[in-house]
Amino acid sequence: MSATRIFSLSLAATLLLGCQSHGEDELATDYSRTDAYAEGVPGGAVQETEELSATVSAVDTGKRTFTLKDDLGNSKTLRAPEQMHNFDQLKVGDRVRAVITQERIVYLRQPGEPAEDGGAGMLATAPLGDKPGMLAADTVEITAWVKGMDTTLRTATLRLADGSERTIKVRPDVEMKNEYLGRQVVLRVTTAVAINVVPQ
Repeated sequence: MSATRIFSLSLAATLLLGCQSHGEDELATDYSRTDAYAEGVPGGAVQETEELSATVSAVDTGKRTFTLKDDLGNSKTLRAPEQMHNFDQLKVGDRVRAVITQERIVYLRQPGEPAEDGGAGMLATAPLGDKPGMLAADTVEITAWVKGMDTTLRTATLRLADGSERTIKVRPDVEMKNEYLGRQVVLRVTTAVAINVVPQ
């Protein structure tokens, strides 16, 4: 999934219901990615961060929409959700900064370790009277089981709780051991989005 798609989906799903008009551009963002894993150990962690900085160029209080314009001249119109308090404080010229961070951790669950499939989340908004702002975080944990391995193609087939299956590539440094068959694989995804508005 591309960085722009991660930002667009997460921002729209968590905070803003996009109402982009035809002819509008995607807003420019700064993207960074960090990968971490132990040599020879299945799994690892990936953290992706994307930052948007843009200026409010139009506000429609009746429709609860506002248009952002980045430093490259790209613009996009968005609808503010009900959770975005103090929308009436938003003014043309305000600077909007949004940061989204997503961390994905994958590991083999140790025998006897309890499963905790499910999720948790939090939402915080700006106090009444302040400029609009929001912080949202969500963690989801999914468990799958190693159903099969192909040592020639270096792939593993995972069976999810709903019965569906996914085939994934195995890193070259990981030894594909028979003892991994039947083991649980945990995918924990944490997404955090922060938006703040600075008057100009």
